[in-house]
Amino acid sequence: MDAMGKRIIGLTLSGGGARGYAHIGVLKALEEAQMFPKIVSGTSMGAIIGALIANGYSASDIGAMAKNRRHGKIFHIRGVWDGISSHKHVKTILEALLPTKFEDLKLPIYVSTTNLDRAQHEVFSKGNLIDAILASISIPLVFKPIFINGYRYADGGLVKNLPASSIRQHCDVLIGSHVNHLNEGFKANNVINLLDRCMRIAIANTLSHDKTLCDIYIDPKGGGSYGVFDFSIVDEIIDFGYQAAKKELISSGSEL
Repeated sequence: MDAMGKRIIGLTLSGGGARGYAHIGVLKALEEAQMFPKIVSGTSMGAIIGALIANGYSASDIGAMAKNRRHGKIFHIRGVWDGISSHKHVKTILEALLPTKFEDLKLPIYVSTTNLDRAQHEVFSKGNLIDAILASISIPLVFKPIFINGYRYADGGLVKNLPASSIRQHCDVLIGSHVNHLNEGFKANNVINLLDRCMRIAIANTLSHDKTLCDIYIDPKGGGSYGVFDFSIVDEIIDFGYQAAKKELISSGSEL
């Protein structure tokens, strides 16, 4: 409980590339239900959206960013056909939208990363916010690893794609938004689909503990139909997340 005796709501957001647009719809449903997160955690795309939430942006604000020709490029992670990419452009936009340090955000956020040198999950919640986000979104074969304090870091989804454990002890109600539902069938007709499938399988094996920590867990089956690089259908994926969240909130006994 906070100082006013209200429940502290936590929100944990998974990675998933373009599927992460669904988190914006989840936030919209929470806002309509008057359920405002006071603490956030995120991995990869969830780290980007989580940081925007922690900086005070609304679902409407973030949705507009996703559709903005300039700002939307922070979500458009380039595919393997471009080779190993630098973070220069993404970093420039993040710096325009967010403070440099975690401590200057309006809400606390815990960003999940993978320490490649130590082969372990690591969480950042203090210090350089931009570097932590860049590390968290560094999908292997797409982005170069980020160096922080002498170690190389990559996408947090490799070891913990839904970082519920990072904030469970800090909130009364924990809402998890996971956008990587693993369907039984898939079409391996190009390298992107194959990479996406491999990542989803790896991600599925990191979920067993963290999803049980969530009081409300949003993991819509239809998410399997969207690809990690489907950035052209912003509104459709946002609405998909919104509808899934409304349904889950109703079934959990929350009033919209």
